[in-house]
Amino acid sequence: MQAPNPQIGVFLTLTEPTKPMITEAASAGLHEEAGFAPVPRLQIVTIEQAMALRERAVQLPARREDTFKRAAREEDPTRQRALDL
Repeated sequence: MQAPNPQIGVFLTLTEPTKPMITEAASAGLHEEAGFAPVPRLQIVTIEQAMALRERAVQLPARREDTFKRAAREEDPTRQRALDL
């Protein structure tokens, strides 16, 4: 089942992309999301790149760490640290 309106696509290929493929992918433009750097809407990744770069082979909007406020850590100085086994 296809998503109703995909924002980013990745074409995984065994061979190097041709110039027309690269031109077509570039013509798809950039995906922009507030608070993130723009990333290409259509990305062509070879198997070799995917294996070498792993999760860095595809450009996605970076994950944000400021989504939730972190609670202050409570420390009890009178409690001895122990493993609860």
